[in-house]
Amino acid sequence: MKTLKSIMIGMALLLVSVATNAASTTHHNTTKDEVMDTYLNAVVHGKLEGIDNAIDDDAEFNMIRGNNVNTLHKQQILNTLKAGENIEQDCKCTKSIVQDNDDASTLKVEMKYADFTRIDLITAQRVAGGWKITKVDTSFK
Repeated sequence: MKTLKSIMIGMALLLVSVATNAASTTHHNTTKDEVMDTYLNAVVHGKLEGIDNAIDDDAEFNMIRGNNVNTLHKQQILNTLKAGENIEQDCKCTKSIVQDNDDASTLKVEMKYADFTRIDLITAQRVAGGWKITKVDTSFK
């Protein structure tokens, strides 16, 4: 009977230990640099790791082509990026900070191809759990 009690106490301690360990899992809060780099890696290098988490569910993507503005949403952008997965863009990429504070950041990215330049204005905002891309305005010249 003493052995049975010892086994039961041991099992109870094991269950408490496992439950405590599961509850103490830490969640990484993303930084604005991480989400910006994740987005650029997806667009320029075709590397999609982490892109779904970097983009806010309500993000808006505006593509300006002449007088037309096409507005896309997260799933449409993810589908487009998946179609170009692991494809390296043949462009020279430069970036500059347009606006940066504790709650929002806008980055201007110029991707210069042989015949045209794509310009992305990427806005990231602080949300619960870190930073997310909330808006991207793309134009071509």
